Amino acid sequence: MPLRLPTFGLAHMVLAVALLLFALFLYATVHTAAQSYRLHREQRVLEVEVNVLRRQHAELQGLVTYLESDEYIEAFARSQFGLVRPGEIAVDVRGPERIGESRHPGERWWEALFGLGDGVR
Repeated sequence: MPLRLPTFGLAHMVLAVALLLFALFLYATVHTAAQSYRLHREQRVLEVEVNVLRRQHAELQGLVTYLESDEYIEAFARSQFGLVRPGEIAVDVRGPERIGESRHPGERWWEALFGLGDGVR
């Protein structure tokens, strides 16, 4: 008895086309869902970055406002150039020059100043 190949009828062809269409639909759905997930994740990251940049921008705007203020300009002129307002007297207070480290580790400042004790506890 010769071996007979199976025959495909109309029902088999319709079923094969339906399975192919279902597989394509399933692939498109999974691909769209994965892309949507990636886009939402990227959107969250970008929103956080935008909030950080907005906060930095607000801080920098505050700094610019302060640096342009008369208060800052006056403080800078006083500290860097020693300028004073009319009627004020500039006083330059300086301490004695340090020759060397006169304190030992663990020694209290008054012990080093007055030469008391060895400072080791």
